[in-house]
Parts: sequence; structure tokens; C-alpha cells
Amino acid sequence: MTFYTLQYLQNQREVNQLVIYSLGALGLLILLFAVLMYSRNRFDTKYRDISIIMLLVMFFLFGLSYSNYEQHRTQTLSTSQVQPFLRSVARDEGVSTKDVAVNSRSLVDGIIVKVKDKYYRVELSVDRNSYKLARTHLINKDITIQ
Repeated sequence: MTFYTLQYLQNQREVNQLVIYSLGALGLLILLFAVLMYSRNRFDTKYRDISIIMLLVMFFLFGLSYSNYEQHRTQTLSTSQVQPFLRSVARDEGVSTKDVAVNSRSLVDGIIVKVKDKYYRVELSVDRNSYKLARTHLINKDITIQ
């Protein structure tokens, strides 16, 4: 079972976006170089071919970036609910936010919260403005914390 800390939830989306932006910038530089070389040597078709390939790669990266944007927006809505929840649990239990982890990236009824070495099942109210922690025990103690 995988548990996620507050720090992981905050940093996860930034890494994915950095990779996509880096690939896009690199592709744009190669595309500009190929277009510049093609404009100098119009009879050398390899630069034209490279330009077309890089333009297609840029369209692919744009589509991937848009898809990631939509996924990021949905995930941000989910994780934006989990982050205050983790802070609230840490404050109520009197521990640091580093000692609290949750087994889901979205706030749903029935998730498990790890507070130091204890595990709790979360029962949410209908409006998700309050919660109740019920002590629970894991059958499989093989967990990873990210």
C-alpha cells in the first residue's frame, strides 16, 4: 500500500511539468535551427524534413501538454482538498505534517491516514467539511511512503 505525504503531493505535479516544458523548449530550438538552415540552403531538403519532423513533434508535445494540463487541473482539485485535510489531522493529533500520510491522492470516504505508527480510517461528512477518525489495523504491513 502506498501512502503520500503532504510534501509529495505538493511537489509531484511540478516535476512532470518541468519535463514537458524542457522537451518543448528543446524541440522549439531544434525547429528554429532547422528552419534557419533550410532558409539558407533551399536546395538541401534534409533541413526541410527536419523542420517538418520537429513541427510534428511540437504538435505532439502541445497535445501532450494540453492533456497533462487537463489531468493536472483535475488532480489539483483533488489534492487541494487533501492538503488542508492532512494539515488538520496533524494539528488535531499534535504531530508534524511530516508524520502524517494518506493512502489516496483525493479526499474520499474510507481513505486511510497514517499518523506516526497508527492507522485511521476516515469517515467524511456529506459536505466534506468534517471528518471522523476511527482506529484501524492493516492486514498487510508492507507499505511505502512517498
